[in-house]
Amino acid sequence: MPPQQSTAIDPYANNTAFPGEIEGEEYWAKDNFDLQRAGDLLAKSDSPEQFERYLNEPDGIDNLDLNGDGYADYISVEEYDDRDTNSRGLSLFSRFGPNLIQEIATVLLYRDQPSYPGSRFLLRGNDQLYGDNNFYETNWLDRSVPIASYLFGDRNRDQYYRSPYYYDNYPTWYQPYDIVETPVYRTRVERLYPQPSFAYINNEPEYFQRIKIKSPNNGLHLGQIHAKLMKPMPDQAAFLKDNPGHAKFAKGGRRDFGDKPGRDNPPRSDRGEERGNPGRDERGAQRGNPNKPDVGGNPNKGGGNPNAGDGNPNKGGGNPNKGGGGNPNKGGGNGGGKGGGKKG
Repeated sequence: MPPQQSTAIDPYANNTAFPGEIEGEEYWAKDNFDLQRAGDLLAKSDSPEQFERYLNEPDGIDNLDLNGDGYADYISVEEYDDRDTNSRGLSLFSRFGPNLIQEIATVLLYRDQPSYPGSRFLLRGNDQLYGDNNFYETNWLDRSVPIASYLFGDRNRDQYYRSPYYYDNYPTWYQPYDIVETPVYRTRVERLYPQPSFAYINNEPEYFQRIKIKSPNNGLHLGQIHAKLMKPMPDQAAFLKDNPGHAKFAKGGRRDFGDKPGRDNPPRSDRGEERGNPGRDERGAQRGNPNKPDVGGNPNKGGGNPNAGDGNPNKGGGNPNKGGGGNPNKGGGNGGGKGGGKKG
């Protein structure tokens, strides 16, 4: 079959800081995490864990601030445990607590035949952030792509990668960094990736209909997002209507306040129950899961495969926030629903 051609919280800031409309530029979620250029990171990633590391490099792809604290949100990656012979998937999301998850995008890999060395890659933005039918794709079926080999060559793996990291529980290599105004961000990513390898398409490709696997974070969303959304859920739209300044980038900075908010109060679930905010060292100190060794090397300096010799740190482990009772995204914790949080 010939290759198909492509056509070309509370981590939230205190509401009292924003009594009404604030002068400044509108801050759109879709314009601050460039899906098309995130595709270029897949080409050089050996594993989902390394892909996650590339996504979170400072001065890179990520300028997304959903909780409004002025820092770029940490982007986590999770392999689909739902899979078939021809299909694999990755979920990109931000997590601000056990039941506070917003899926950002999905990466789908599809092989027309299992014998192909590579894969078709399809990035799809979350409808709430990016609107309907926001797809980017490339055809690497005949090309050996390390991350495709990793995801499809898993006969000896019985565990799939799910990031153990989230808001205020970061790997040792990660340093939170300030977001920048959207025009500055656009200039940055266009300089980094002037000719993206993924093409935009405004309709789902034919092979998409043959992909039946589902994201483990499908439908999970945050009720309070401090950014403009293309297709907000009712609770998201109500929050922005009541707090219009929260989707503004005030003149001179993302937020017009001194100290960064959202670090003192515990996050709240969608049902209003308090969740403990994980412990946090002073900014600049080493962070990470104390039970997990640091992954290998800076990916920009030729470091080793960060997945080598280190099984999935999250499957079978406890809630990294509580040390006990089950994976918070797999039915553990309060309420028992898969992934907790709200379903879109």
